[in-house]
Amino acid sequence: VGKDILTSRRLRWGIPVPNDPTQTIYVWLDALINYLTVAGYPSESFLWPPTHQIVGKDILKFHAIYWPAFLMAVGLEPPRSIITHAHWTRNKTKMSKSKGNIVDPVSELEHYGSSALRYYLLKEG
Repeated sequence: VGKDILTSRRLRWGIPVPNDPTQTIYVWLDALINYLTVAGYPSESFLWPPTHQIVGKDILKFHAIYWPAFLMAVGLEPPRSIITHAHWTRNKTKMSKSKGNIVDPVSELEHYGSSALRYYLLKEG
């Protein structure tokens, strides 16, 4: 038996739901729709579906379950494959620009070279 997917939340920030000021559109629904916009929707030169969609492991549920369901509900084909990657970590913490614990991949590339960097990324995620 199928269940409905909630597409709104009771948050103070976000896109307001028409006719219900207590609700905002769930950020993942809004963010996922941006993929269509970037691909040119609704123009005739719309490039869809993507052959591969690459996502971080923490957002796989939204991209592998909800997103294909949203697309099929409006008659669009889902991505043909989803590739999930792990996250780079620093001191056992996921790197984040907001935390300021990032590593510059360009400087790592210049220091170690492309073969070593590719090996590291494939081995560590």
